Amino acid sequence: MTLAIPFNIETFDTLPSTQDLMRERLESGACVHGLVIRARAQTAGRGQRKRDWWSGPGGSYQTLAVHDATGVLKQSFAALAIGVGVAEVMPEYGIQLGIKWPNDLHYRGKKVAGILCEYAQQHLLVAVGMNVNNDVPEGATALKGLDTEAVSNAVLAGIQQGLELLVDPADLVKRFAVFDVLDGQFVTATLGTKTLQGVAKGVDTSGCLRMDTSEGERLLCHGQAERGQVRVQPQGV
Repeated sequence: MTLAIPFNIETFDTLPSTQDLMRERLESGACVHGLVIRARAQTAGRGQRKRDWWSGPGGSYQTLAVHDATGVLKQSFAALAIGVGVAEVMPEYGIQLGIKWPNDLHYRGKKVAGILCEYAQQHLLVAVGMNVNNDVPEGATALKGLDTEAVSNAVLAGIQQGLELLVDPADLVKRFAVFDVLDGQFVTATLGTKTLQGVAKGVDTSGCLRMDTSEGERLLCHGQAERGQVRVQPQGV
């Protein structure tokens, strides 16, 4: 299925957060369907669980708003579907990415991008921050030497592909499996004050992480992760 989204791109030198500005526009009553807000730098970028996202000059930071009258896009696994779409598109530009459940993109074994999806007023807001020529924190990486605007355009194409997967997620399991960096790894999941350990076994049809534990299979779902209750790390990382 192909979604006809009329992209309207606004680019700013610096913003506190592309996601926050998009929310302000939406709450003001403005028509934001298809609006893409980009910033060359952010001073208050954030990721999942309201963590700070390093957003120095040279990176790709953007948020897209999509009107969703039917509610089909209001899914807990939206970030995962977007991640699959971006990972599928980037090889066209010579970039092979992996996906760490539920919302991180990896490049050569390190985090290169994060995805944040929020739903408000019948709109899905999709934010993707990708390191390109910006400085990054320890343990992360960047796509050094590439044109940042070209990367942003490629990411936007990937977002659209991910939205189409979100509308029709029948192939989510197998399409995610191609990029799954946790598959077969022994991982630790922190759920509040409890810890769960097991071997990651991909995702189910709802995009929940499957874990083979000593007590049998357990599922970790995106709703838990979004509330800050789940943190998944490979053993030794």
